[in-house]
Amino acid sequence: MYVSIFFHPKCPSAISYTHARHTFDRALRTLPPSLHFRIWVRYLLWAESKGGETLAVVYRRYLAIDPSLSERYSALILSKSNGTPRPLEAAKMLLSLARKAAKGEYISPEGKSPLDLLTDFTNIVENYAEEVGMDTDATDESNAAIAEKEEEDAKIANGAAEPASINGQLIRMAGPAVSVGADGKPLPPYDPDEDPLNPRKLNIENIIKKDGLEVYKDQAGRLWAGLATYWIKRGEFDRGRETFEKGIKNVVTQRDFNQIFEAYSEFEDSLINSLMDALEDEDDDDEDKADIEEEMDRRMKEFEELTDRRPFLLNEVLLRRNPNDVQEWEKRVALYGDDDEKAAATYTKAIETINPRKATPNFHRLYINFAKFYEEGGASGQAEPDLESARKILEKATKVNFKLVEDLAEVWCEWAEMELRHE
Repeated sequence: MYVSIFFHPKCPSAISYTHARHTFDRALRTLPPSLHFRIWVRYLLWAESKGGETLAVVYRRYLAIDPSLSERYSALILSKSNGTPRPLEAAKMLLSLARKAAKGEYISPEGKSPLDLLTDFTNIVENYAEEVGMDTDATDESNAAIAEKEEEDAKIANGAAEPASINGQLIRMAGPAVSVGADGKPLPPYDPDEDPLNPRKLNIENIIKKDGLEVYKDQAGRLWAGLATYWIKRGEFDRGRETFEKGIKNVVTQRDFNQIFEAYSEFEDSLINSLMDALEDEDDDDEDKADIEEEMDRRMKEFEELTDRRPFLLNEVLLRRNPNDVQEWEKRVALYGDDDEKAAATYTKAIETINPRKATPNFHRLYINFAKFYEEGGASGQAEPDLESARKILEKATKVNFKLVEDLAEVWCEWAEMELRHE
């Protein structure tokens, strides 16, 4: 009843701030733990009404005993109405929750899955790139250190290097003591990435790779696009493009490809629009105008090249998903049009790659079409017919272990008809 006066709109500030906080603290010290929840409800509401550092200090105390409100707290400290946003603290808290949820150590009161929590983390990274993540140099240094540690761990796992031990039991030669929990089991090592109060920024590339791409393979498109957006928000456009390209070369579904390509196209389009606006706002300085025009022409050319590459990039994605897809190999040949050199190379690579026992229907047609390619003087028909190469391809086809004997018979028939055509 007494603390209710702190919420009255006409309560003087001398009472509603420091005195109120001291009163809540005295109540928690005085009352038995069974009654604390009645005080905490009002204490947290009071802290939310005050915002700023007061909100942070009170919520941190409560989360130490009950982490169920962690998601609410992360949303509150991102709100500008509660003072200056704390994106790094919120990001680290959500990352910790996502990892714990993935291990089954945390259940979201809002019903969010580990992926939902990681998506919330990614949204913070995209919106507060400068405040949350490392720059390129720090990221590269961190990636190198992580790679070195993984290499050392791999050597230990493979027996190339043995840690200190006695009778097969590891011993601690130096360093701090290992902390144990109430059950006597060792606690997980301290991770600054999961400590909301640690000011060190995050290696976003490594987190997206380890906690996202390696775990949620069906969300690769969203994760790659988010990582590229992070670099773009930091002004690292080249790193963003590199990330888009790397994502396109790694995804294996059309949905993921579409997500990345759409984000990539939107980025290039927005960059061109910003250059056009800058050109309109530019004064009569001929030198500056010329530089902007040159940059815009280069960007437009790159955008056109990206658009032209789309069918090839999509075809590569589908072939990564199923390298035994005969129809996709045929489409790739068709994409090269009259470029006989690349078409022949594609036919050759398809024949070397496809497993006859796993191939989709009409694998034999690939050999037949390849032979006709040489017989007819290439895709354009302008080259000299090469019957010798066509015979070699058909001869090779007769030795392939096709799924159906009818396929082999058709190869022999096509070979015979070719010989008759050129008697």
